[in-house]
Amino acid sequence: MRLEGALSVFREPEEPALDETEAKAIKVLGAAAALLEKDSKTAAEALFTEVDEETAELATLVGVPSLKSVSIDRGARLKIFPLGSKQEWFSDQSAGARLRLRIAVAIALLRVGRANGVSTHPGLLLIDSPKSEEVQSADAHKLFKELATVAAESDLQVVITTADFDLARAALPADSIRQAEPGASLW
Repeated sequence: MRLEGALSVFREPEEPALDETEAKAIKVLGAAAALLEKDSKTAAEALFTEVDEETAELATLVGVPSLKSVSIDRGARLKIFPLGSKQEWFSDQSAGARLRLRIAVAIALLRVGRANGVSTHPGLLLIDSPKSEEVQSADAHKLFKELATVAAESDLQVVITTADFDLARAALPADSIRQAEPGASLW
């Protein structure tokens, strides 16, 4: 109260006079910012549509069952639209479906970003033991093939750890496999 009383003796500072040139510049910049925001949202909607379609296609390919479509919003939330069912969220999916969806989203982002010249990926993708999350061998084979394809397309390094050496040999190019000797460490 004492401080408020002491401050009350001072007058509110006056707004500085705005010159006409500065006022015009502020209006022009405001209009430009509004146009850029609109263009940004339009471009983002188009990119998100492409990413959604690519994600749904890839997720279906690698074993996410009964998937009609997906939708990623600007808050990075993933909605799942199963065939003949109501919308679900990413967090509602099984551990295996979540892993498949994560990888499908990563591949879709890489492909759509590269195709549209907006890719900002650092160039390294790490995936630890995909079969440990309920991914069946046939789905894992497709997953490894897609990852090998996107790596070749994008100059991307993909590191996948797996104990299923037969799967790695069947799905990946031989020169890309690093395997430890029995009982030894890889590095």
